[in-house]
Amino acid sequence: MDKTTTSPLLTNDRIESLDMIRGLALLGILLANSMHFQYGLFLIPDIHNYYPNGIIDRITEGFILLFIQASFYTLFSFLFGYGMAFLKERLLTRGQPFARVYWRRMLILLLIGYFHGVYIWDGDILFIYALTGFILFFFLKLKVRGLLIWSIILLSIMALSITVPGEDESMIIINEQLYHYSLEEREVLSSANYSDVVTFRQEADPLGFGWMSDILIQGSAIFSVLGMFLLGAFVARKKWLEQPENYQRLFKRVWWITLCVGFPSKLAYVLNENTQTEALHTFVGGPMVAMFYASSIALLATNKKAYTWLKPLTFVGRLSLTNYLMQSIVFTTLFYGYGIGIFGRVGFFIGVLISLGFFFIQILLSKWWLKRFKIGPIEWLWRLGTYWRRPRFKKEIHS
Repeated sequence: MDKTTTSPLLTNDRIESLDMIRGLALLGILLANSMHFQYGLFLIPDIHNYYPNGIIDRITEGFILLFIQASFYTLFSFLFGYGMAFLKERLLTRGQPFARVYWRRMLILLLIGYFHGVYIWDGDILFIYALTGFILFFFLKLKVRGLLIWSIILLSIMALSITVPGEDESMIIINEQLYHYSLEEREVLSSANYSDVVTFRQEADPLGFGWMSDILIQGSAIFSVLGMFLLGAFVARKKWLEQPENYQRLFKRVWWITLCVGFPSKLAYVLNENTQTEALHTFVGGPMVAMFYASSIALLATNKKAYTWLKPLTFVGRLSLTNYLMQSIVFTTLFYGYGIGIFGRVGFFIGVLISLGFFFIQILLSKWWLKRFKIGPIEWLWRLGTYWRRPRFKKEIHS
């Protein structure tokens, strides 16, 4: 094979424990997003009735806040950083160019994220991942220790936000702006046609700062995910998840630390909601619980019985980009006025039941798909644009 010609990573290069974690992350992201699909980007209690089903909705909300919210997009960020470091190592090992492949990959992801955010759902994370990915490229030049040090620095800076005092005058003004934005959002998403929803996304200004709103929102998002990108890249370079059975002691230590720190940090916000506990929940509890789930999968994946139960997650994880976009398409159609139109009506509990049911369908469809095709349709397009070669799509089925 000509080593100067780039080619997609082979299927046998996949790490099953990573696909399990990726599948779990997609389930968590869907459960967290089930709140936003039916109540908008900014959850403001004065605008919506979150609890049409009474106490069961309140219990469900507490469950999502404690076990789901702020942890699974963080886990997905960790996996993204891992994947990019893994990609670099594989390409360089084969003598293939990394830089041009990487930049094409990020540019295509940027386009996918932009169209997803404008034309499907404005809760998109792909656009931010691509922007952060541009920065990650330069950090990937660091040695292993450098990745860890910078990850700790960035995550620690985010954690220090718990020391920020309560609402000042500027925060009060921003919250008032978010309130008015959410009122308009509720009206548009519940009753407007598709064209009006797209126009709202393009013209709305959540913070009231014009073009500066986009810079502030995207800049803070980039900063918040970069630390997890670097942590994922560090773990990829250490190869801990490639053979998790060799690092059981390490994973057990991580499991206990993250269990004892992560969940109490999130519980504080569930019990007493304020500026400090929200920051503690998001920037300490979120990453810690994310690593709790990652280490749990790493420990369970080496157990035969547990592996059997976790195996279905790999089907969804291998088609992560396709499944992520499909979740947005289905749930915006389900909740928004231009579709079935149940926006703001069913409550948190029913939203979770719908999400679990749909994720089960995604498992079945993903398994069916992977029996016939090597990769998902969106993954195929992403690779096509990345490598400028048509990847193999269909599997050879032997009778």
